[in-house]
Amino acid sequence: MDTQELKESDRVSIENVVHQYYKELTDKSSQDPEGAPFLLMKDVFMWAVAIGIRNGTRQPLSRPTSQIFRWDQFSQDSDVPALKAVAVAETGDVEILLDPPAILRIAEEYANAGIRELRTELSEREGRPLWNLLSLARS
Repeated sequence: MDTQELKESDRVSIENVVHQYYKELTDKSSQDPEGAPFLLMKDVFMWAVAIGIRNGTRQPLSRPTSQIFRWDQFSQDSDVPALKAVAVAETGDVEILLDPPAILRIAEEYANAGIRELRTELSEREGRPLWNLLSLARS
């Protein structure tokens, strides 16, 4: 692994073209939880992963990318075990648990496939994003 790969291996990457979606869904400046229903970009990412999984779609990231947070922001009690389970299910190999960058890459690809649908469901449909999120959670 070269120096750049080491530097990025614990940082979560997204495509630059979707970075604005993450910002919109976590916008604290508006002080409008109905319009920006997520506290952290990590939470948007996990929802995007879930939608990618639901749809059975992974999409490799295209450059340029941005690193939006570090691995240690994931909850060790819920997020990390979920991401590890996804990686094991995806590869069919428990050895993947020894390769955190590979686990992260799989999650990034699912999130990359799911983020556009998440934004469409929350921001482009009639209604406020928070209420659209609740409807999405029920579906």
